[in-house]
Amino acid sequence: MNVSVVFALIAGIIIIGFAGEFFFKKTGIPIFIFLIFTGIVLGPILNFFPRESLIPELSIFAELTLFMVLFYGGLGLNFSSVVLNGGRALVQTVIYVGISIILIGLVGIFVLNWNLLSSFIFASIIGGETTAAVVVPLSKSMKLSEGTITFLTLESAVNSIFSIVLFFAFVGIYTDGKAGWLSIVGGIGLQFSIGIALGAILSLVWVFALYRFQKQRFTYVLTVGFVLTTYSLSTVLGGNGTLAVLVFGIILGNYHLLKRIFKGQTSMDPLLKQLEKFQGEISFFLESLFFVFLGLTFIINPSLIVSNLSIGILILSILLATRFTAVRVSTFKSELNKERRQIMLMCAMGLTPATLSVLAVSLQLPLSDTFLNIVTYVIILTNVVTTVGSILNKRKQTQEYKGIKQTENWIAPENHS
Repeated sequence: MNVSVVFALIAGIIIIGFAGEFFFKKTGIPIFIFLIFTGIVLGPILNFFPRESLIPELSIFAELTLFMVLFYGGLGLNFSSVVLNGGRALVQTVIYVGISIILIGLVGIFVLNWNLLSSFIFASIIGGETTAAVVVPLSKSMKLSEGTITFLTLESAVNSIFSIVLFFAFVGIYTDGKAGWLSIVGGIGLQFSIGIALGAILSLVWVFALYRFQKQRFTYVLTVGFVLTTYSLSTVLGGNGTLAVLVFGIILGNYHLLKRIFKGQTSMDPLLKQLEKFQGEISFFLESLFFVFLGLTFIINPSLIVSNLSIGILILSILLATRFTAVRVSTFKSELNKERRQIMLMCAMGLTPATLSVLAVSLQLPLSDTFLNIVTYVIILTNVVTTVGSILNKRKQTQEYKGIKQTENWIAPENHS
């Protein structure tokens, strides 16, 4: 394909992404839906980009997008809120991810007649993720409480990590063949420990380096380089690179907690604000391209559309039922209970299942093409549910506002008299 055509298409994707983001803020309809359908039109329908030529490169791009977005999410988390709401978010994640993976795995075995390992690889891809790219901005636009927003942000970060670790654990069993279920548990614990430790250590090193050289040029580019180093080093040493990057972002974004160690009183707030702004732009660019690429790799098979969509609806039902239970438990006797319905409907999936399904295709796992198609359906369906929840919430807020105004108008004349 002509280079100028490729550049024009990328420009078009960026414009669509920007327009979709603007539309999302106005209506609450997630941007992912626009981007995925754009990819489907450009790929399987018009065949501008052959699917086979995209798969080898897409896995690397998928991993880059995933940890860059999580690094950006970590920068925006307040450490005190993490400590305050972390326990309940962890309970929510364990129940939602754990039970949904088990139930979806059983569906794969007994309904779809897949083997045990393929069923649980698929379940780890699609079980219990919520995407921060939709949940965080939408919860803010819905004017939910600060505690609820923090809770949803933490949940979206932690459940992504759980899904990633479990996916690679199951894939490890497939590639090794000798690994047992006990080794999975040990491997998960080891990955978490190494990822957290390396992310914390390297972020502390980088905070002190930035504190000293913050007036130098290109500190943002250098920071991205150090984030890549953190991811690579953690992965090489057997840890979870994505978790290390998330911890790195949280500590860097809360550097002020280390001020007492610094000898001076210089603040890095301007630098961190600039860094967060640039990282947001990069994350938006990567997300826009990635979800179009997801649509490009979609397979249109008329004979399987109904069956795959039916499977997607069944999985959506499992996710909603499991999420209902998880929210009831995690918000019990807390202020979060007041916004329980809004939390339950914040089930939009996005980057993590899309990335893992693409990785499954690139690793040539059994049934990976089927995984990719069903995951795409589930992403769209969960985003539709979240959109409907947002619309219902806005309608409720509008009715409450009108009720307050009517009450004020009724009281005002009486007070005047």
